[in-house]
Amino acid sequence: MDIRLGTPGLQDEVQRLHHMNQLILNSVDQAIYGVDLRGNVIFWNAAAEKLTGYSMDDFKDKRIHDLIHHTNMNGERVPLQHCPINHALAGGHRLTVSRDIFWRKDGACFPVEYSVNPMIEKGVHIGCVLTFRDMTEKDKTNELLMGWEKMTSVGQLVSGIAHEIKNPLTVLKGFLRLIAHSSTVNDQYIGIMNGEFDRIEGIVQELLTFAKPESTLYENKDVRKIVEQTVVLMEPQALEKSIQLVAFNDSEPLTVHCVESQIKQVLINLIKNAIEAMDNKGTIVVRTFLRDRMAAIQVSDQGPGIPEPQLQRIGEAFYTTKENGTGLGLMVTNNIVRCNHNGYIEVRSQLGIGTSFTVFLPAAETDSTG
Repeated sequence: MDIRLGTPGLQDEVQRLHHMNQLILNSVDQAIYGVDLRGNVIFWNAAAEKLTGYSMDDFKDKRIHDLIHHTNMNGERVPLQHCPINHALAGGHRLTVSRDIFWRKDGACFPVEYSVNPMIEKGVHIGCVLTFRDMTEKDKTNELLMGWEKMTSVGQLVSGIAHEIKNPLTVLKGFLRLIAHSSTVNDQYIGIMNGEFDRIEGIVQELLTFAKPESTLYENKDVRKIVEQTVVLMEPQALEKSIQLVAFNDSEPLTVHCVESQIKQVLINLIKNAIEAMDNKGTIVVRTFLRDRMAAIQVSDQGPGIPEPQLQRIGEAFYTTKENGTGLGLMVTNNIVRCNHNGYIEVRSQLGIGTSFTVFLPAAETDSTG
């Protein structure tokens, strides 16, 4: 029997199936694009059209990259060969990106989380399915949480820093009295006093830098410098409990594309938790190193360790093992690393020995740092 597409019964069935497929696509709350191997859109759903403003006529002879993913968060053009979506499409592999931006037809951009999955027909790779969601509201919630957590951190830092500044001020006062009762000025006294002034200036400057309104500019930064600056900021809190805070940095630059103030917030949260986990005395070690093209920052304490059941819940909102804690600190930390910087956190703990939190961030391709 010769069945042709023009047969009324078959044509009706094709139209019915097409209609059903479109209903299924449009019932999904995530935005969806189907993309062929040339990068052209071959199907989409209502959520994608609503989010981007692009319709059928806009897709003719244009790659999806050129429509929605042509420019990065800093306003720099993204070459096709550097596009993660294009890489996944060409290689036929899965990809999930938790932080990026797409562009609308009206020229505005919006934050997205997206996934790319290969389309396979009879064992042959024919394209990919791109699914994405608008993260604007989630970003606003994260910003509120980060602001709240930052103000809490500033309050705690001020308390420790006030105590730490009191010590060099006492030294300065003592030397000024010695000078007042001496007929000559001792150069050694002047050197010590200058050193104490420098110490005060460094502590105050780091606090001011951290407390200033937050920038969301992503720049290439050497995480070793961020660690050094944050250790200076947190040292007073550690010394209040007779805890030694030390940093061991990798000898080579570890450059990441990041919002510097947010990475400092991550480190402050982790070091603060380490201090609170320890009784008086002991050592907290902050290390940086490179592993599998990821820049790593590890904070290790000598606290009591975290039991396995509690370890599984680390990072949940409002879950905390502290009597007066909120649990938001580690949740904000996780959001900054995972959602804002496409990184992840590993936690390892041994009862009676201590806990290590290791932050992994994608290493930047260039070595230029700020």
